[in-house]
Amino acid sequence: MKKIIALFLQCFVLYAVNANIVLPSVIGSNMVLQQKSDNKIWGWGNPLEKVFVTTSWDNRTDSVVIPPEAGWAVTVHTPGAGGPYTITIKGNNTITLTNVLIGEVWVCSGQSNMEMSYGWGIPIMKKDVPKSL
Repeated sequence: MKKIIALFLQCFVLYAVNANIVLPSVIGSNMVLQQKSDNKIWGWGNPLEKVFVTTSWDNRTDSVVIPPEAGWAVTVHTPGAGGPYTITIKGNNTITLTNVLIGEVWVCSGQSNMEMSYGWGIPIMKKDVPKSL
């Protein structure tokens, strides 16, 4: 049993040493970040590896040492609306996110309430829509 555990640990260490920085699917090229706020960029990598995150809107580089759990996070502050920008994440490998836009991000959810449109003839909408443009 000890030999099996030792073999497993050796395989795990060899895998971990060669692992690359990985990002979740919600962080990638063509994303939109909320303007004028702190936005978290996160992912996974080798424990004790240093990760550098550089944003093109201010050319600032922040870094973090990946903790033993292998998950890391860096908070970046965004400017007002604009773009496209790039975000470069560098560790054992380099990932460059392109066409990153900064603006208003609204998360909508629901079912039937998401169907409402101007065409439904709701009185307040007729008054408010022209002012919103």
